[in-house]
Amino acid sequence: MKVNNNIPANFYGLLSGIFWGLSGVLLALLLKNHTLSSYFMIPIIIAFMNDLISFGYMTFFLVYKKKHKEIFSIFKDKKNLIIVLAAIFGGPIGMSFYILAIKYIGIGYTATISALYPAVGALISFIILKDRIHYIGLFGLLLAIVCTMILGYSASTQIVSGWIGFLFAFLCALGWGSEVVISSYGMNKNIPSDIAYFIRQLSSSLGYFILIIVFIHSFPGVAYIFSDVKLSTLLFITSLAATVSYLFYYRAIEKLLPIRAMALNITYSVWAVIFAYLIIDEPISINLLLTCVGVSLGSFLTAVNPRDIKKLRLDLK
Repeated sequence: MKVNNNIPANFYGLLSGIFWGLSGVLLALLLKNHTLSSYFMIPIIIAFMNDLISFGYMTFFLVYKKKHKEIFSIFKDKKNLIIVLAAIFGGPIGMSFYILAIKYIGIGYTATISALYPAVGALISFIILKDRIHYIGLFGLLLAIVCTMILGYSASTQIVSGWIGFLFAFLCALGWGSEVVISSYGMNKNIPSDIAYFIRQLSSSLGYFILIIVFIHSFPGVAYIFSDVKLSTLLFITSLAATVSYLFYYRAIEKLLPIRAMALNITYSVWAVIFAYLIIDEPISINLLLTCVGVSLGSFLTAVNPRDIKKLRLDLK
């Protein structure tokens, strides 16, 4: 695999992290609304609306790219079912816990802890697919776990219900880590990245809908969101930021080795801390910054395969 080692290719990966960090802060801003926060299940509702709107954006994007035929063909190919499974882990499971964690411990702590997802994905791949973890990966996993424990202790002592939010953030990482393993398998089946993301958002939206109908029986807060122009605009902008993030991330994977694209993407934890400070005035502590860098570095090292690094060096020559 020849790596396109140019500035735009790396820029795609960096932009994916920037926009994902921004979308997380905008979600936190939504949850700061006192009326919305009074609805117990509002994080699940917002997660559903976020993915549903994103699905709408992707539909428009594919039609604009004249790929409407591919949209209808996805229902005929059974290989696309693997992306559906990945979507359930990444959407209703991962994203729901992500937003719940934001509600309890804020975007800074949530973004940092959820950045464990590459390490979790590597561990799942090792357990299920027998994918060997190198000693560098073991060191990275240990680093990420230690930093997360330090961060979790800090969150539990500074924020009410800190350990609950900490648990939700870890479950988010577990969902996203599972999604990485499953979707990587699916992408190897020659499913185009934009079609894969379209399938993901469609499946995720349907998964949320079924979850809400079965367990919540209603859609609390939706009428209030769309009756308020500022809130509805914020929701559409949040979903747009998340959609752009994923599109840049998949573009980076196409242009670079997945390991480099992921390394640039997990910088979202740093960008989220910065955006949180600038937009919602969430304080930045030295402890948060250091653990943020530690978790991101540990997750990256865990997902590193020495053979990929060797291959990368050869391709760059």
